[in-house]
Amino acid sequence: MRQTPLFPERHNSKTFQLIDTAIKRKGNFMKITFEDKEYYLQDGIWFCGYKKASQPIQDKLNFQAKKDLQLWEEALIEVPEILQASKLAEKRNDLLRALVLARKAYEVTDFKVSVAARVSHLYRKLGEPEEAIKWTEEFARTTHVPLLNTRAAAFADIGEYLQAKKVVGKSLSISPGNPEAFELLNRVQAEYPGTYHDLF
Repeated sequence: MRQTPLFPERHNSKTFQLIDTAIKRKGNFMKITFEDKEYYLQDGIWFCGYKKASQPIQDKLNFQAKKDLQLWEEALIEVPEILQASKLAEKRNDLLRALVLARKAYEVTDFKVSVAARVSHLYRKLGEPEEAIKWTEEFARTTHVPLLNTRAAAFADIGEYLQAKKVVGKSLSISPGNPEAFELLNRVQAEYPGTYHDLF
């Protein structure tokens, strides 16, 4: 497998600018030649031409590119860029890396409630709902809907359905049309072992 390095041994500010521009445009910032075919990474997914690579190929390319991706990620200092890298890692199914980056963003952001929502979301995807709840505790009185939704979902994950219903109700009172809250409300109604009036 022949790889085009993300960071050449000798690079200048233009190299970083090209990478930054590519990320902002959600375009190509890495190419790899594998089995005589050229693949490029776009929005966390590998393509060959206009065709998405198969999952086995995705996994091989992600493994090959991991070192260069981490070098790029570690050089990021702006919160939006770090969060974008976290989302790309999540798309590559590298949830631990996505979490590391989200926590890095949390350390440097001024708008912590938004990033806490992302960290909580990732802990849920990793099967750690208790940790997801801990990351939302400080912001329990927030009006930030994404955090309320992930907090409610984490409560549902551990079977705290009444608490989940309470939080999702607050989310809907702030943003009546948000579909994630409605989906969660339906889930709570379907999974809760008690009576209907306990929920509503």
